[in-house]
Amino acid sequence: MYKQEFFFDFETRSRSDLRKTGAVRYATDESTEVTLLTWCFGRTGSIKVWRLGWPVPSELYEVAMHPEKYNMIAHNVLFDYMIWTQVWGKKNIPDLIHPKIENLTDNMALTCHFRVGGSLDNAAKTLGLPITKDKTGRRIMLKQCKPDRHGNFPELTSEEWGKFEYYGIIDTKLLREIYYMCPRLSEAERFIWEWTFRRNLRGIRLDMPLLEEMNDILQTERPKLVKEFDHLVGGKCKINSPFAKGWFQQYYPWIQNMQADTIREMLADSRPEIPDFARRALECKAMAGSTSLAKLETAIARNYQGRIYEVLAYHYAHTKRWAGRGLQVQNFPRPVKGKDQIDFDLNVNDLASIVKARRPGLQDPLGFIKNLLRRIFIPDQGTKFYCGDWSKIEPTVLFWLTGMGRIPKLWYEDMASTIYSVDISTIGKESIERHIGKEAALSCGYGSGWVGFQKGVFKKSGMNIEDDLAKRAVYAYRNKYHQVTQFWRELELGMKMALNGTVTKLCDGKVYIMPMAHKFRGKFGAKNLQIRLPSGGLLFYHDVRLDSDGLTFDSGDGFRKKLYGGLLCEHVVSATAREILVPAVWRLEKAGFDVLNLVHDEIHAQAESGREAEFLNIMCVNPSWCPDMAITADGEEGFRWLK
Repeated sequence: MYKQEFFFDFETRSRSDLRKTGAVRYATDESTEVTLLTWCFGRTGSIKVWRLGWPVPSELYEVAMHPEKYNMIAHNVLFDYMIWTQVWGKKNIPDLIHPKIENLTDNMALTCHFRVGGSLDNAAKTLGLPITKDKTGRRIMLKQCKPDRHGNFPELTSEEWGKFEYYGIIDTKLLREIYYMCPRLSEAERFIWEWTFRRNLRGIRLDMPLLEEMNDILQTERPKLVKEFDHLVGGKCKINSPFAKGWFQQYYPWIQNMQADTIREMLADSRPEIPDFARRALECKAMAGSTSLAKLETAIARNYQGRIYEVLAYHYAHTKRWAGRGLQVQNFPRPVKGKDQIDFDLNVNDLASIVKARRPGLQDPLGFIKNLLRRIFIPDQGTKFYCGDWSKIEPTVLFWLTGMGRIPKLWYEDMASTIYSVDISTIGKESIERHIGKEAALSCGYGSGWVGFQKGVFKKSGMNIEDDLAKRAVYAYRNKYHQVTQFWRELELGMKMALNGTVTKLCDGKVYIMPMAHKFRGKFGAKNLQIRLPSGGLLFYHDVRLDSDGLTFDSGDGFRKKLYGGLLCEHVVSATAREILVPAVWRLEKAGFDVLNLVHDEIHAQAESGREAEFLNIMCVNPSWCPDMAITADGEEGFRWLK
């Protein structure tokens, strides 16, 4: 059945802060209202305007009452869907019929999938459109949605309303132009976009008593650290002030900034001339400003009726992977050893009471709750939480692509024995040598140099390794796995050849590099290329250029980025691993598992108890395009996320 394209875009205002609360809580806030709606039909329909207080035109009423006739298209359609159904519809057409997901199209899903840019502006630039978002109208849009300290919104003048309407018209014009320049999603990609949309609107249940107890500890203990910091620095700078760098440079003259990596290196600096009060001030700053602890406040702010919504952004990375939204679950810290050991059962219903009982004796309260952050997610009533993690899936893919077979059974020990030139039997399970071997095995496959390897080891474990050891580790990996370094060279050469129209076949036909099939309208002379993955999925590279600095491409975020063999290898391998994940989600859902979230190479789901073996078996089914790949997974069943 043919469906008429209906493009629409809302501008809203509310006393709720959308950036803090997310679309679900924002749209359900009583103060939220639509100030402007712009829309059009099809390729040539005129763009029309509705604004607050005006009657609803008959054509909008027709869409609201018969959504099955239309393909409703918006940029980040989840937000516009929530506003259409929960705000504009409720206040203007109370009997509005909610559109089904098959009647929705997310233009942002298209622009992210085809790598032309996540925002309308960036997509317009990548596609060479002569129009951009109206800056004057944007300023007015921001003005009209910002309440004063009494909660009142500003009144726009007649002239401002005209510019505001023009802003909405330009946005809708861009939306339509970009939509018709992009192909449609494949059936597989449409499935996983729909799954992401549904999952974002169904939410994940939170252990609210635990979350509230942890947040109470945070709100009680963080001010103490701020007060201690003020005392230690003599009131010369605030804990989160940009002037803090100047104070710390007295004792750490080598620092250029106060970013997380720099602070981590400062904490590891053991020079005896650094006074104890400066070290302690740095500890206070690091803990009080921890982004991990800020996630507790985000969870509270975005919680709606005991659930957290919108945790995934479809296809946000070049590797086809999801990005985190809001709570950023992908960045949740793993528990680390500290002053207050987690020596109690985490797999219990009432974890909040245990935490409350432990609270008076805590030596490091903020470190304690940081270690509990992953425990705030729980399954729905009557179900259990299932967590499955593919074992070394990206190295497995890399070995498979390069024809190296299975990963060695004692891979980390084997790598360590090569680095240190010792017999593998001498590598202990908890030894530093094995740890370095593990880091080299897992991190050197994407072209990391010795400096990057050294920094990566420090970031993950706090270990400062000597330059010579870092160089030996990288050399040992590249020498041992020369097939990988050859793959880097072949990928880079394939991109260069594709610039001249040549199709390159790699990995015995598993991977192809070629000019892009779809003729995106781009800058004059632009070379748009694509990589075909073993699954048949595609990676897209716009406006690829080769000059004296090597290969570069338009990344879709307003910047040009370098393309080199290691990065291309990462793209191909990570995207291929993602193509193993997608059919696993489909199989699990078909088997009755409710997939809750995807975190790197983990799948979180809920179902009735006793299905752990079935869950893992479904995860490890080989897709038809890689029947000989050695796919394995580990998992657990419990009352919460326990990994």
